[in-house]
Amino acid sequence: MPSMKTKRAPTIRSKLLLLVIACVVPAALMAVALITYEYQRTREQLSQTLLGTARAMMSGVDRDLASIESSLVALATSPYLAANDFRTFYDQARQVLAARAEDDDINIALLDITGKQHLNTRRPFGAPLPVQSYFPGLKTIYEDGKPVITDLFIGQVTLTPILVIGVPVYINGKVAYNLNAGIFPQRFEELLQQQKLPAGWIAAIFDSKGTIVARTSEMQRFVGKKATPEIIENISANNEKIFSSTTYDGITMHTVLSHSEISNWSIAIGIPNEAFTLELRNTLLKLILATLILLAGSLAIAWMIGGRIAASIRGLTGPALELGRGKKVHVPPLHLREADEVGGSLIRASEMLQKAQHQANHDVLTGLANRGLFDEIVNQQLALCERNQTSLSVLYIDLDGFKAVNDAYGHETGDQLLCEVAARLKASSRHSDLVARLGGDEFAIVMVGTGLKDAAFFAEKLVESLSAVYVFGNLSAHISASIGVASYPDCALTSDALLQYADRAMYQAKGAGRRQAVMAPPAERM
Repeated sequence: MPSMKTKRAPTIRSKLLLLVIACVVPAALMAVALITYEYQRTREQLSQTLLGTARAMMSGVDRDLASIESSLVALATSPYLAANDFRTFYDQARQVLAARAEDDDINIALLDITGKQHLNTRRPFGAPLPVQSYFPGLKTIYEDGKPVITDLFIGQVTLTPILVIGVPVYINGKVAYNLNAGIFPQRFEELLQQQKLPAGWIAAIFDSKGTIVARTSEMQRFVGKKATPEIIENISANNEKIFSSTTYDGITMHTVLSHSEISNWSIAIGIPNEAFTLELRNTLLKLILATLILLAGSLAIAWMIGGRIAASIRGLTGPALELGRGKKVHVPPLHLREADEVGGSLIRASEMLQKAQHQANHDVLTGLANRGLFDEIVNQQLALCERNQTSLSVLYIDLDGFKAVNDAYGHETGDQLLCEVAARLKASSRHSDLVARLGGDEFAIVMVGTGLKDAAFFAEKLVESLSAVYVFGNLSAHISASIGVASYPDCALTSDALLQYADRAMYQAKGAGRRQAVMAPPAERM
């Protein structure tokens, strides 16, 4: 019988070469479509990025104004005003300004309903002051009893452009005075300059009437002038918009506008159309060049890739299995872009999984274990304690006076304080102990192999550590801690019961005067 001839099977390389050739023509047509799409997408993306920057800058301005207003509201409650002790109040106002180093460009003035200035920190106390001052919104403070943020106007004392934040001063339930802070436009120029916008970009802040309050370039020339008609029109509409505008110098700008409902001010950022188009043109040229290189190089590299595809795929198998086990993934270079991209995705997925696992079990602010991880560890340790006939103690910690600090100095200081408390708890604890934040200003520590008395002794030392003064820059905060201590098997046999007894003991510590540790009665059982 004649022998059967077998056909030679095609190689991966030959198949890849045919595939590349078959894809060149449609890929070229697709590249044209993609380039057109990418041009439009990049333009829109840059516009949205610019709008996001404008929103962030407007938010920064609002935060700065709100901070000044909050300081004024607090200062307006001074008892020296009700006592008409203006001299002492003047000193108090100067101290407030001195405490805020960033507010050296602000002056505080006190006016009555007639517009008479009783004091102004811009002048020495007792120096002559205008007997009839006026700023936009002055009457509104007395009529509505609400704070006012004015538009830009010429100050009677400084004789320069200024804006005012005014708050009412209540005496015997009525608005007797208004306390205001005068702010120079240069303050907002500094806020704009902090953004470090690229050369040629222009950012400007406008008040509710479209007057230029600050500008990144030629500040002295433009402050106090009205915005261009295109910007005025969009400010009047009170909306965010991307549009084309022309500067006073005749430069056409691609402009975005962000408006604040809080201050009723607006911020505009403009990129010269020439620079905007140039950036997009460069992106387009890079995309075209990349496409040409890809098409020209595809045939050349297809031969080399064919021999490596199998090895590259096998190189991804191990990391994929490690990801399935929840372990950290490491992928070595596989010398194939698609395989490297998959490897990179596996690494990112591994990092996301590790991060998600960590965030699920830890407090975002302090990095301590959260309630879920705390309960899980306590339950695990209780099972070991029962098997090995050992003890375990739980400390329930509640901060005394934290709310007062948080209310007085703001949430940012409160968060710093919580982080410092967490640091002290970890520094005071053993490596075998677990420190957790249960929520708010409540913390807990599980001490493995520690009996009730030893845990109580440790808790007393911990009270002193947590009650030491906290210093944040120029700010000193004073709080203390009340701690309840419960132990297994002396007080309770389950995680929930231990926490309940420790919590109950903590409230006994608070009821007994705070800043102390109290042990749960050993004889009690759930």
